[in-house]
Amino acid sequence: MTEEKDRSADSREGLQEVSENPYDPEKRKPEDIVRLFYIHNNPLIPVVSRRNVLIGILKKDDVIAELSDIERVDKLSIDGFITSLAKKMTFEELLPYGENREFAVINIFGELQGSWPRLRLFSAVENQGGKEDVKDLDQDVAEQKDQQILEWIIYLVLEHIPRGLYAVNKKGKTIFFNSHFEEMIETALQKPLEPEFIESAFKDAGKNEMVTGPRGDEICFYNRELGLYYEKIPMINKKKTVGYLVFTLRESEVKPGLKIPGVDIRGMALSEMLEAFERSVIVELLNDMADQKMVADALKVSRKALQGKIAKHGIHAGEE
Repeated sequence: MTEEKDRSADSREGLQEVSENPYDPEKRKPEDIVRLFYIHNNPLIPVVSRRNVLIGILKKDDVIAELSDIERVDKLSIDGFITSLAKKMTFEELLPYGENREFAVINIFGELQGSWPRLRLFSAVENQGGKEDVKDLDQDVAEQKDQQILEWIIYLVLEHIPRGLYAVNKKGKTIFFNSHFEEMIETALQKPLEPEFIESAFKDAGKNEMVTGPRGDEICFYNRELGLYYEKIPMINKKKTVGYLVFTLRESEVKPGLKIPGVDIRGMALSEMLEAFERSVIVELLNDMADQKMVADALKVSRKALQGKIAKHGIHAGEE
């Protein structure tokens, strides 16, 4: 037995042991639920499952009364506290609370899930089913706890990867970034990270150049505004792309001299690369300068020659 323990200890050497979940739920306290009653001015708070199905309803008086038993409350996790107090109510019991138009809704971890209008709450109470529904809800609650643990594990893994990581949903909205990414951005911009600014920088095609990646046979990107090289990896769920993970690269990993903004150079002949480079230079100068004469002067060609190249490359006014 001792030898087995020693092997186990050796296998854990170098690993970080975490005694609490830094991701969220265990940091919430029962008193946080009381605050929600006052913030939203609701005497009731519906508790919903992961599928947005009504589990039960918290009454403000019940929650306050339970908090008076400090010894008991201290032994309960936030989900244990909520599920023990979330009771089923009949339609008749709910009627006196009909003067409230909206009800803040939470999950079993005390996280806000939006709000329900009173008609939706009345309908959910009236349609609460029998044993099969209860069984489904119990399974849903169990799955919600498993999902929370999984999110925590994912958070820990992503946070400890020694690269800047940044994730967006399909609409380009920020859903995650680790501390390495935050540090890189704040160092580069000399100001706190603002998600809206980062989202805009990644969406703007004119600020994201294609470059040759670390292995020479793939494409990565360089964002001029943020000053970083990165790979953009689709995040797939049930065979559908649900977002993208930005995986930052060190400058030393990007092959110098092989980048052409906005162009995938894999498999190109030298003549094709030169054509692509000429086009990208003209497009950039046309975007930066007021008229074609200035661009022609900058390139040391006649205006007629420039117009010929614009036609040849199929460049349109205002193209990025």
